[in-house]
Amino acid sequence: MDKKYWLLMKSNVYADFKEKQALLYDTDSGKCITLFQGEQMALVKALYEDLNLGSIEVSSCDLTDDEKGACIHLLNDYGMARLIPMDECPTKPVALVPILSLNKDVDKLKDKEEGKLLLSKDITKYLLDVNIQLTDYCPQSCSHCSGYCKQFPCCTKGRESMGQLPAESLEKLLRQVGHYPVRTINITGGDIYTYKHLDLFSSLFAAGTKMLNFYVSYLNYRPHEIVDCHRIHILVNAPLHTDRLKEVIAQTKKKDVCFHIIVADGQQYEAIASVLEEEQIEDFQIHPFYNGTNMDFFKENVYLSKEDIESGKLSIREIFRNQKMNANFFGSLYFYPDGTVKANPNCAVIGNIMNDEIIDIIFKEMIDNTAWRKVRDAAPCSRCVYQFICPPLSNYELAIGKCDLCTINQQ
Repeated sequence: MDKKYWLLMKSNVYADFKEKQALLYDTDSGKCITLFQGEQMALVKALYEDLNLGSIEVSSCDLTDDEKGACIHLLNDYGMARLIPMDECPTKPVALVPILSLNKDVDKLKDKEEGKLLLSKDITKYLLDVNIQLTDYCPQSCSHCSGYCKQFPCCTKGRESMGQLPAESLEKLLRQVGHYPVRTINITGGDIYTYKHLDLFSSLFAAGTKMLNFYVSYLNYRPHEIVDCHRIHILVNAPLHTDRLKEVIAQTKKKDVCFHIIVADGQQYEAIASVLEEEQIEDFQIHPFYNGTNMDFFKENVYLSKEDIESGKLSIREIFRNQKMNANFFGSLYFYPDGTVKANPNCAVIGNIMNDEIIDIIFKEMIDNTAWRKVRDAAPCSRCVYQFICPPLSNYELAIGKCDLCTINQQ
């Protein structure tokens, strides 16, 4: 006798269907199942059809079918679905399979007048990080200076002379930021020590009200009363001046310091890391730098594999977030010495602090989307089942001009 069952999906299983492939991702366990065209993919698609509500009828014949049966048993073994005999449950069971639905979808609301009012509500909460370049002057001549800041937080001289951020502009900026729920304020240069108005950071902020991070090249670092009261990020690049690095390490021994190693190949890493190890420095970060000719180095150290992506565990909320906003970029604004403002160093100017209020700049970015809502919606990512399981686009993708820094399509 052909026995009947309900095949019921778990509510926490995210599914992505592409033309030739499907991915099932269990947000509780982090387990993945990849299915290809055929009866298996059709069976799973049926589970996610709106009218089926996460469950379909299957028979004992289906369970012994080579393709369907294998898929059903796989789903059951992975804990993503379960079989319920119909004689035990005559009423069709329902699973609330994950579906993204937003009341404040920017793309749907931005062209409607009432939508703009809704988007502007509580907009101040969107500003999370402020990055301020005080000056573009620097006495150093690092060969890749203008490229570093495009890929990770770093000092830079800039290609065009912008001078220093006027004191009145910095004061206006800091006073406004004081009323925002900003997590961190990152201060960069050029050489920040040549900026004439560093005292504004002390006069406008009480100790501990905001976290200030000062980014300084190890070649420029010198003890400073205001800078040394906050978190100092020492940037170390090649070619390495070993004696100078050791001098800076000695000067910052009892201060709140993180060292940042900028490397374009393994030899550069070994040279800098060996000094930090010798000096017993434990608080450091490594930043691979793409210089235009070291793609093999990037493939080995930056590119993600299928195993890398599957090794993490994402919630449904995080997957849906990846479909609508960029967690790497969202909430950050970059202010430059000439007053211009960007949402990302690799993107277009969206305002000027000398003329615009921060709240208006935030609203413009929400509408124009130069960076904050940039997701993996371009090919080849848009054709990949890992599209929204993969980490969001980073500055590496923007700077290199290649969105798929992975090996998935090459396997």
